[in-house]
Formats: sequence, C-alpha cells, structure tokens
Amino acid sequence: MNIKLRLQEKLNGFIPPNLIHLIPSSYSVIGNIAIVRFSNEIPKKYKKIIATKLLELENRVETVIEQKDTISIFRKPIVEHLSGEKKMITIHKEFNTLFEIDVSRITFSPGNKYERKRLIDIVEDGETIVDMFACIGNLSLPTAKNHEGIRVFAIEKNRYTYGFLKKNITLNNLVERYVPILGDNRKKTPKNIADRVLMGFFNVDELQLEIAVDAIREKGWIHLHDLIKRSEDRRRKVTYLEKMQHKKDFTIKEINTRIVKKFSPSKIHLCHDILVKR
Repeated sequence: MNIKLRLQEKLNGFIPPNLIHLIPSSYSVIGNIAIVRFSNEIPKKYKKIIATKLLELENRVETVIEQKDTISIFRKPIVEHLSGEKKMITIHKEFNTLFEIDVSRITFSPGNKYERKRLIDIVEDGETIVDMFACIGNLSLPTAKNHEGIRVFAIEKNRYTYGFLKKNITLNNLVERYVPILGDNRKKTPKNIADRVLMGFFNVDELQLEIAVDAIREKGWIHLHDLIKRSEDRRRKVTYLEKMQHKKDFTIKEINTRIVKKFSPSKIHLCHDILVKR
C-alpha cells in the first residue's frame, strides 16, 4: 500500500473528507527528517495532523517539516516545523557516504540519488574532478568515497554551506583527496587539471561555462545541469559551448543529453554530458 493510502486510513475522522484527496502522495527523507510539500488548500492545523500521523507510520523519521519554497542563488529552502523533534540538522547516509546537513538552510535533493549513482558508475579510479558548485559535496563526495585515487577540487561560495562541506570531508575520511575551496568559482576554479567537471547548478552563466572548459586538462567531460520548461530548447546551453569552440580553442567530441528527473508538472531537470578536447 502506498503512503497516500496508508495516510488516508490513519487520517480517517481526523481531517475533513473534502481534504483527503490533497494528502501528499510522496515526501523526501533526509537522515531522520521528513520533508513534505503541501497544497496551499490545506489549512495549517491539518498539515500538523497529517505530519503527526506520518510520524506514526515512519519509524525512521523523528521530525516532519514542510518545505514551502526555495529562494536566492544559494537555493535556500523555506521550511516550517510541523511535528516531532524540533531539529533541522541531521546526518544522511547514501552510497556509503555520510552527509551532515542543515535542512533549514541547505538544499539536498534525494531525487538526485540516481545521478549520484551514475557518477559513481562512470568515473574511473584515479580521475581528477572539479566540482564547481559543490554545496555539501552532493555530487562529488560519493564519487570520491567509492573510488580509489580520486582527487576532487570542490568550490563553494556560501560560507555556511562550506562549513558543512568541510565537516563531510572529515566524516568520510577524505581529507587527503578532497580539497574544499571557499569562494566564487569564476575566480577560484583551478585550470588545466580536470578529467571531469561537475556543474550541478541550474543558473550557470556563460563565463562559468568558459571556466569549465579551462579546467579540463587535455580531454574530459563536463556534466552540465539545466532546468527547463518542457517547451524550451533543450540545447540552449550546449549551443553556447558549440559557438565557443574557436574562441577558446577546443573541440566538442560528444554530447549526450539526459533527463535526470521531472522537476515539476511543467519543468524537467536535464544533464548534458559533454566530452571536450583542448
């Protein structure tokens, strides 16, 4: 039985029948914190009741919060505590990797789990990776943790988030191979060093794309993420890179565009895997 049906049974008699169909059909769990998105049509008092019943169903969950929005270039979540322990910091485990995170101030998407697994599968031992939008190590930590000899240079601009990145490097015993860099990746990205560049941020500008190419040593992959409306041109960022080839003296050898996940009813999360040779 799916979570929505289980919740409906639990909530029978606790919320009005006309709201039953608005019960969330899914939610995210990070560590022992459940993060739920609700319809605006559900009054707050019923959100709290739903959250309390969710706690009764989920033994692994100790706290339930509502995520209302995400703001700023740092993708800061706007959340509200609904039920359980009043805590926002937890430790999440995924692919043998530990992530300490403050879910009230830092975005970590469980929906990108398969993207993290894919990177683990395609990266080879001994590669050097530049993570231009590291956050708390969302994409690059599992790759380094699950491979021998991987070296990562990870740039993070938000000082608060950078503090958690450093904690996670230590938690995963990667201090010798994972180098955190605080600052703007337009200024801090190392050059001529990478076999692979991760760009796990949607609002990448043209200068950052140029810098990603400069980070590649001789030949390597750029993993460029994008969020688009279903009606938009999927190749918009790739087109700019193609136009850059003569200016920056590099060649695009291969482009593979994948759908990572459905982001919303009208938007999709893409990743362009781009092989470049300098």
